[in-house]
Amino acid sequence: MQVLLQEPTLRVTFNDAAGADDVRSLVKNGSVDLGIILRGDLNGREAGAPVLLVTHEARAIAGAIMAGHLQRLLSVHMPDVAFAQVLADLEAIGGITSEQRAWIDQVFREKATDAQTDPRPRSVGLIATESALPATAGWAVSYYAGAVAVMFLLLAGIQGAISLIEERRLGVYDRLLAGPRPIAGIIAGKFLFLVVQGTLQAVLVFTAASIFYGVNFIASFGLWLITTLVVAAATSGLALSLCAICSSRQQAQVLSTFVVLIISAAGGSMVPRFFMPPWLQALGWWTPNAWSIQAYSSALTPGSSVSSLVTAWGILMAMAAGALLFTLCVSLRRRSI
Repeated sequence: MQVLLQEPTLRVTFNDAAGADDVRSLVKNGSVDLGIILRGDLNGREAGAPVLLVTHEARAIAGAIMAGHLQRLLSVHMPDVAFAQVLADLEAIGGITSEQRAWIDQVFREKATDAQTDPRPRSVGLIATESALPATAGWAVSYYAGAVAVMFLLLAGIQGAISLIEERRLGVYDRLLAGPRPIAGIIAGKFLFLVVQGTLQAVLVFTAASIFYGVNFIASFGLWLITTLVVAAATSGLALSLCAICSSRQQAQVLSTFVVLIISAAGGSMVPRFFMPPWLQALGWWTPNAWSIQAYSSALTPGSSVSSLVTAWGILMAMAAGALLFTLCVSLRRRSI
């Protein structure tokens, strides 16, 4: 364990009092990318692999990366354990004499095929892997469905908000402001339109994910719907605020495209955030993308923590409210929309 804690390439949260269920819960809630359970002496094999990696299907690649790290650390810092593993493997297959070489090659091919088709935890001697989620299709795709949905909502929200600039240029809002409706009412109307538009787009994205990849968002439809409305509100508010500070359609398109691509990359819509360095992961929490992905993951995962979901909802609503207030302040200062 000390080797893991001292490894500079890993960010380790260690709790000696935590049980196996606690580790599985942390992985399921998205609090950690994967869990490591030390089940006994590394030289022991009686109870199975002494190291158990608990993974999340949406971050399955993290388990493969961690398994490689563990093998490297063992070979460098604990060569006796690594050598014992080699001996155990040789004993398991009956040696590597010339007479048995062809048989060994055939056994390896069969075991590789079994590992690909067997959904149960796979043991490779020292290390076994286990999913924290039920054996249901669509977990990995659900992450990307949420990531793609929030990026599409941002891009579509920008296009809808740009109509504010065109309507301002054509004098539509000057005529509206001549009536009894205040600026706040007009902005609220456009905001509600963008929220409805974003919700319908999210329905299309997750419906496609459900049909083609088996993402079962209907089972958690209530939580999913609230999450979608909150995500649509945050993206719509950001779109309005970006367009409010622009004076022309061309300026809004250039600025919004740049901002959306940057926050989508930092927030995990393009690349999973556990691939990023710590400073970029911390920066990603300032984007609606990271909190939207977290909210969708918690909403679609059975038994996930309600507190993490409520936290994501609250932050997304705060982003929406802040963006709307900024839009209103800019519009009142200009005395136009």
